[in-house]
Amino acid sequence: MLEGSRAFDMAWGAITGGLCFAIGIAMIAWWVRARASGAASIFGARIDPGRGLHLAWAAFALGMGGTNIGCRFIDHNPLAAVHEGFFALTLVVYVVLAPPLIARASLSTR
Repeated sequence: MLEGSRAFDMAWGAITGGLCFAIGIAMIAWWVRARASGAASIFGARIDPGRGLHLAWAAFALGMGGTNIGCRFIDHNPLAAVHEGFFALTLVVYVVLAPPLIARASLSTR
């Protein structure tokens, strides 16, 4: 199992949820700036010309942040296998969103 003690579950939920919230908030801020300035989404103008994919992934990241925190703070022993599913979805958020977000952010600071 991926989870350990109750304290570990709560700390892990806070950390992973906080990271998802940070990614989601950064993407929402980027989306708002991109709409105001006409800039492309983090996925590029060819892949996401209307910035809808960008907004959908931002909403998904925010939802996963809440899910990670809620899942780990609310005890639900009969549904213990849910943690593995949420862990996999959290990894999807990190793997898909973190690299382009970091790349775009590093390019904009130069």
